Amino acid sequence: MTVSINGTALAWSNFNVERDEDRVRLANSAYTNINGQIPKEEYRKELLKKDLDLFCRGLWEEWIECLAPLELAGTAEPIPPAFALEPFVLEEGGTILFAPPGRGKSYLTLAMAVSIDAGCRQLWPVRQQKVLFINLERGVTGIQNRIGNVNAALGLPRTRPILTLNGRGRSLYDVLPAARKAMAASGATVACLDSISRAGMGDLTENNPVNRIVDAMNGLSPTWLGIGHTPRGDESHIYGGIHFEAGADIVVRVLSQQDSLAGPLGVGLKIVKENDIGKWPVQILAFEFERERGLVAIREAWPGEFPDVEGEQPMSMKEVVRQWLADPQIRRASATQAAKATGFSRQNVAALFKQDATFVELGRDGHSVVYGVRQ
Repeated sequence: MTVSINGTALAWSNFNVERDEDRVRLANSAYTNINGQIPKEEYRKELLKKDLDLFCRGLWEEWIECLAPLELAGTAEPIPPAFALEPFVLEEGGTILFAPPGRGKSYLTLAMAVSIDAGCRQLWPVRQQKVLFINLERGVTGIQNRIGNVNAALGLPRTRPILTLNGRGRSLYDVLPAARKAMAASGATVACLDSISRAGMGDLTENNPVNRIVDAMNGLSPTWLGIGHTPRGDESHIYGGIHFEAGADIVVRVLSQQDSLAGPLGVGLKIVKENDIGKWPVQILAFEFERERGLVAIREAWPGEFPDVEGEQPMSMKEVVRQWLADPQIRRASATQAAKATGFSRQNVAALFKQDATFVELGRDGHSVVYGVRQ
């Protein structure tokens, strides 16, 4: 707490505002430094102490008021989800990307951060806004080189800057005050963290540390993106407590394939958990590297270029229904039967049967129209 007059600090202290003796010391210290800025006979020491007491007494009520509930009306019309980077970074939401080490997560996250910061739409639709990139993994020279490579790969000047907090050797807990200050001073509205493993808030397999990490990122920025890792020998989920997946709005599993050391790295983005955005197909990117220069290009992968990654992509409703109907033991079915067997809504399956030439009406079975696959 700082006591000041006309913008000039008289004294400050970090203390328990409920302890009278602490308030006495701060008031006395401040009063000795007034130095004629106001006549002491007009503002006696006991008046300063009283004002400080009243201010401190009101702090708790002011804090409670900040958290007071509101009567919130629902929106008059449905509002579609808004993205900072579609479909992986939701406005006012948190995203976690996860994969084992060496799968392209850091380059991918940096490419997302630069795309949002620069308003670059080469790989994703974005809404341009200021980004803070929190680098806890690499030295300054290393991250500068990566920023230059990503800039060039996105068609931007290599020297284009992005606000970066470099804290290699430190944890998120250590740098959080500096990150908050940087967000406020710069007007940044998106924070990117590389990586969650460096949070320094306790064992990631326990619930309380995981909750503190999610709370810290939610408190730091309205929109955030963090990198997670996987347990050894299991790539299907994030290493740590279940509250990582519960606390994030979007969780993305990063898939990868590289057939040779000289070939491109295929990176697939598979949304495995989402809030309010519906289902999205896997996006597959190709990261091209050169031995001397590192990353030189990022592009959409060609069809069939990375079959292992493509194999993780869920089939469309049309393909699922077509394959089910093509089974020699099925051959013909109503929309109700197909929906029950495949898990899609009857309304959507019925519309598919009527509108897609892949399917043909075969007549009726009782009151139901039945369909098959057109030969």
